[in-house]
Amino acid sequence: MNKITINAAQQRYVIDCGEGYTCLGFANARDHANQIASKLGHADLSFTNEDYATLAGYEKYSRAVQAWSQSPLTRTTYVDPGTDAKAARVLESCRTRERKVRLILGDTSTGEPWLEEHDVVGRIGRSTGSLKVPLLIEPGEHGGSAILCACLLAIVDWESGDFLYRHAAYREADLSIKPSGDADRSWSVLRREEVVASFRDIGKAGAYLAFMRGATIEPRVFQ
Repeated sequence: MNKITINAAQQRYVIDCGEGYTCLGFANARDHANQIASKLGHADLSFTNEDYATLAGYEKYSRAVQAWSQSPLTRTTYVDPGTDAKAARVLESCRTRERKVRLILGDTSTGEPWLEEHDVVGRIGRSTGSLKVPLLIEPGEHGGSAILCACLLAIVDWESGDFLYRHAAYREADLSIKPSGDADRSWSVLRREEVVASFRDIGKAGAYLAFMRGATIEPRVFQ
C-alpha cells in the first residue's frame, strides 16, 4: 500500500508510489469524494469538516473512487467537480462524434482566458481506469492530456468556427498589437499593456491574436 503523508503548508497529500511521488490537493480529494457520494447516493462517502486535510479524509477519497469503480457509472465519462453540466454534455457529444474542436480555458469566475496555445486543438478522447476522464488528443496522436473541465470557458467547432459551448462569464481576451522596438522580434501582442507574446512579423502576431480570441487558426501558423 502506498505511504501517504500530509503537506499542510501546500495543502496537499503526498503519495509515495515506491518509484516516485504524486500529490493530491486537500480540496480536490474532498470535492471528488463529495461528487462521487452524490452521484452514487452514498452519503457516507461525503466529507465532514473533520475529514478535511487528514489521513482519514484521504482514506474516504480512496473509498469513494473504489465505490465508483465498482458501480455501473465507471463505464461513463467522469468530469471534474465544478464542471458546467452543459460543457460536460458538449465534450461527450464531441467525443462520440470524433469532432475536432478548439478549447478555451481560463478563470471561470472572471471569464479571463489563460491564452493557452498547446493542448487545446484536437479531438476529445477518454482515459482508461476507474475515473475515465476526457482527454484532448492532438492530430496524429493516439493519447493526450486530461482536460481541466472545470476551467472550460468555451468549446469551438474547428470546421465551422461555431461556439458549441460558451461559459456565461467568458469574454474574449483584450489584446492589441504594437511595435516592440526590438529588431529581432518587431511586433508584440499585449493584454492591457502587458506583453504576452512577441513575433518577427505582424502576420504571425495577427494570427496569434485571432487564435487567442477564438478563431480556428492552426497554432503552427504563429508558433
